[in-house]
Amino acid sequence: MAPHILVVDDDGDVRDVIIEILLDHGFATTAASSGGAMREILAADGPPVNAIVLDALMPGEASSDLAVFAEFLRLPLVMISGSHECMAFAADHNLQLLHKPFRAAELIEAIESAVASGQFGQRDA
Repeated sequence: MAPHILVVDDDGDVRDVIIEILLDHGFATTAASSGGAMREILAADGPPVNAIVLDALMPGEASSDLAVFAEFLRLPLVMISGSHECMAFAADHNLQLLHKPFRAAELIEAIESAVASGQFGQRDA
């Protein structure tokens, strides 16, 4: 069974591109446009999620809170951002962070490392 990746990004175009890349590389995906949607998906009786791709800057609930929630659930997480503040948060919490813009190969490598580890964060994976 293909690893299932939850893609959380409020920008529909970015979310769609990430999902397309993941699907092209054999991953199953679910999309969430907000932190609330992420929490609902993770609480539902759907297929288990193997890792999360999380945009570090979204309106509403802070992505840092969502990252802590993913850590509580012990789900591997890859954050994406170009913000210096988010880079500092990722470094402080030993999180893997892809800097925007990133290449498809970088995304796939980050996801494969996170899924293979089965551990939260994976900054050095």
